[in-house]
Amino acid sequence: MRTPKVRELGEALRSLFSRPYTVRYPYEPVVPPEAFRGKPKFVEEECIGCGACAQVCPARAIDVVNVVEGGVGRRTLTIHHDHCIFCGQCHRFCTTEKGVILTNEFETGTYDRRQAIATVEKELVICQECGEVIATVDQLRWVAQKLGPKAFGNMGLTLLLSEDLGLVSPAVRDPRRALDRGDNVSILCPRCRREVILYEQWGP
Repeated sequence: MRTPKVRELGEALRSLFSRPYTVRYPYEPVVPPEAFRGKPKFVEEECIGCGACAQVCPARAIDVVNVVEGGVGRRTLTIHHDHCIFCGQCHRFCTTEKGVILTNEFETGTYDRRQAIATVEKELVICQECGEVIATVDQLRWVAQKLGPKAFGNMGLTLLLSEDLGLVSPAVRDPRRALDRGDNVSILCPRCRREVILYEQWGP
């Protein structure tokens, strides 16, 4: 029994003349180490609004809300830090790998939960026939950039790129008119695009 007691006495004496292992937080700032998984946040310039982060979030801390009014749509992505478990899956599976980053911030205490959020808004591309949401404008631009010249093989991407270059203006389609061959040159969802192709191949 003497040996453990002597060892404990030695540890006690060494601790009296050595610096403590703990830090003086919150009285002094703490610098987290590299690869620290802190509060995630959106990088608006890199985020394309695809919603992949919300799909892989195990805590369901990311909401994706689409609002379409008068043929114009906006998508809002919101991270709820009060639900977040700081697992880093949103950053790991981000489509652009830069749209969501993990910061060094770790303090989440607040008296108002509305302050424990991070949001980003993106413009939506709406089907000109049925009004369904296709994707965000930034997501289609990202896809077009990845495809390069091959993007012009898709009419939706071609129209989007042509609008960015100022070659065409956004068309407004009369919803009362039935789909026909002329709708090939319009932004349509996959279902409406299929109807146009069937009409072109088999007729009305």
